Amino acid sequence: MHFRDIPFLRLYAPLCAGVLAAEAAPAADTAAWILLSVAAAAMTLRMAYKGYFTDLLYGCAVISFLMASGYLLHTSGKRRITTLEERRDTFLVRVAEYPEKKSSSHAFRAKIISAGKEGNEYHPTGSLLLYFISDTISPEWKPGDRLLIRTTPRPVKNNGNPCEFDYRRYLEGQGVRYLAFIRGGDVVEYHPADDLTLRERSLTAARRMINAFEKAGLEDEALGLVTALTIGDKDLLDREQLTSFSRAGAMHIMAVSGMHVGMISLGLSFMLFFMRRRLMIARVLIITTALWGFAFITGMSPSVLRATIMFTFLQAGTLMNRPAAAMNSLLASAFILTAARPAVLFEAGFQLSYLAVAFILLFYDPLYRVIKVRNRPLDWLWQMTTVSLVAQAGTLALSVRLFNMFPLLFLATNIIVIPVSFVVMALAFLLLIFSPFGPVASFFASLLKVLSNITLGYTAMISSMHHGVIENIGLTSAEALLLTLSIALLLTSLLRVGKITLTPFLAALALFFAFGIFKNVTESREQAVINYNIRGREMRALQQGRRLFVPAGQGELPAEVKKHAAERGLKIEILQPG
Repeated sequence: MHFRDIPFLRLYAPLCAGVLAAEAAPAADTAAWILLSVAAAAMTLRMAYKGYFTDLLYGCAVISFLMASGYLLHTSGKRRITTLEERRDTFLVRVAEYPEKKSSSHAFRAKIISAGKEGNEYHPTGSLLLYFISDTISPEWKPGDRLLIRTTPRPVKNNGNPCEFDYRRYLEGQGVRYLAFIRGGDVVEYHPADDLTLRERSLTAARRMINAFEKAGLEDEALGLVTALTIGDKDLLDREQLTSFSRAGAMHIMAVSGMHVGMISLGLSFMLFFMRRRLMIARVLIITTALWGFAFITGMSPSVLRATIMFTFLQAGTLMNRPAAAMNSLLASAFILTAARPAVLFEAGFQLSYLAVAFILLFYDPLYRVIKVRNRPLDWLWQMTTVSLVAQAGTLALSVRLFNMFPLLFLATNIIVIPVSFVVMALAFLLLIFSPFGPVASFFASLLKVLSNITLGYTAMISSMHHGVIENIGLTSAEALLLTLSIALLLTSLLRVGKITLTPFLAALALFFAFGIFKNVTESREQAVINYNIRGREMRALQQGRRLFVPAGQGELPAEVKKHAAERGLKIEILQPG
C-alpha cells in the first residue's frame, strides 16, 4: 500500500489543518477568503490551460483551497449560532430528544423556532439545553413537540479547572451555546408534534424498542444492558455497573457506534458469502440497507450515523479490487463528515472510531498472518485476539488521555464480551421481530437475561481483580498524537506494511519522550495556587514544582484534581492541618 494509492489522505489532511487553524485563530476570515480565491483561480487556470502551471503548483493550490475551505466552514458554523441576550424572554422551541432524568431535573435539547413576544418576534438559530427543575416531567413530552416557555438563556461555560474536558466547545459543535432552567410555571403552551422529522421518527422507534423489551419481560439490570447494547442508552444501568465495564476495558460496547455497525456488516457479509461476482453489487446494497435500517431504529445518534456512513463507504470500497480501497473509503467518509460539520473533528467518539478502524484496516491482516492456526475454533480465537490488539493499539494513547487509565485485562474481557454482545444484539432483534407473539418474545427475553447476567458478572469479576487497571496516568494532546504515530510506525515496520525501517519509529518515539521531558521541566518550575471548581464549590491546592498539595478533609480526591495531576505528571500529597 502506497500513499499515492490513497488520494483522500492528500485531501483530508489539509481540510483538517484548516479546521484546526480556525479553532486556534478564528479571526482571520479575510486572509482565508483571499487564500481561497487565489487557490481557486490557480486551479481554474491550470485546468483551462494544460501545462500552464507545473503539477507542484497545482498541488499547492489544491492544498491551499482545502485549508481555506476547512477554516471558513468551521468559523461560519460557529457564527451561524445566534448570540442571545442574557435576559428573560419568551421562546418557542421544538423538543429534539426525550428528556433525560438527572438528580433533581430532566435535561433535553430543544431547537429554537422563534423568540420574543407576539408582534416583536425574531428567529434565532441554534438550540437550548433545557433543564426542567422537577422530579417528574410530563410523559407526553417527546421529540417533535413544541413548547412556548419563558426563561433566561445563560451561556454554557466550562468549570475552569485545569486540563478539563471542553464541554462548551462540545455543545457548541452540536449547535448549543446556551442553557436554561425552567419550571412548570414557565411552560406557557404545549403543542404535540403534528409532523415528525426523520430524526424524530427514529428516536420514537428507539423508544418503542425499549417498551417492547419491557413487555417481553426484561427488567432491571438485564433491561439496562440490552438497552445499552442495542441503542446506546445507559440510563438504566447504575454507576457501579458502568464503572465495572470501564475498568474491564469493555465500555466501548455500551456506545452504539463502530463496533456494533461493524458486527452487523461482518455478520451479513458472512451470511451472504455466496453473493459474489455479478451479485456483489446486490450484496453491498443489502448490507448498506440493513446498516441504515439499524441506524434508524436505534435513534440515529451522531455516533451511529458516523459509523454507518463509514461502513457504507467501506462496503462500497469492496467493489474495488484494490488493497488501498478500504482505507481510501474510510478517509472519504471522514472527509464528508468533517466538511458537513467541522466540529466533529474534536469529538472523542469520532477520533476513537476512526483510529480503531484505521488500525484494523492497516494491521489486522498482516498480524493475523503471523500465526497460522489450522484449528477452526482456535483460528476464530486468534482472529478475535488480533482485532482487539490492533484496535487497542490504535486507541491506546487517546484512551489514556481521555480516561486517565488503562485496563490491562482488556484482552481477556473482549474475547468473551464481544461475542456475547453480538449474540445479545441478535437475540434482541429477534425479540423485536417476534414481539407480537408473546411466548416467543418471552423465550428470547429469558435467553437475554441469562446472557446479561453472564456479561455483568464477568465484567465485575475482571474489574475487581488486583492490579488489573493502571490508574491516574495521562498524556497531553501532543504526547497522545506522537505516541499513536510511534505505535503506527512500529507496527508498519515490524509487520512490513510499508517499506520503512525502524528509523521513523525511533524518531517519533524520541519526540514523544522529548515532549514529556519538556512538560516535566516546565512543571518543576511552577509555584502556584490552583483553584478547582468542584460542583460549584471552590477548592484550593498548592503546586510546588511537580508536587500538588491538596488540603485534607476532602474525602475521596475529586476527579478534577486527579485528571489535572495525571495529565501534567504531578504527584498528589495530602496537606494535613497544622
